[in-house]
Amino acid sequence: MDERLRPHERIRKNREFLALYKTGGRYRGRSFHVVFQENPLGFSRVAVVVSGKVGNAIVRNRIKRRVRALFRRNKALIRKPMDMIFIARGEAADLSGPETAAEFFTALERVTRDRRAG
Repeated sequence: MDERLRPHERIRKNREFLALYKTGGRYRGRSFHVVFQENPLGFSRVAVVVSGKVGNAIVRNRIKRRVRALFRRNKALIRKPMDMIFIARGEAADLSGPETAAEFFTALERVTRDRRAG
């Protein structure tokens, strides 16, 4: 299994963010909100958004690193190709690694079983 996070597996363009925000489904968790939509690309893509309100640069980068690592290590669990934007809330700043993983897997489970996701 390929555990790399390749550049094409990341959502980077502003128009892709805007389209996903406009038409995607939403999951609202305790520490993360997820905007998601099935895509026709054949592979899943991810983006992590952490506002300056969540914490300083060290905290924001830690959250982004953890979520991207969880995605790349577990992307095989996503049955249908999806675009997902993980939006960190203030509570995410206080999570340990295992707590972040638990929140990630809860969100992933809810997103992949949602009717709009397929």
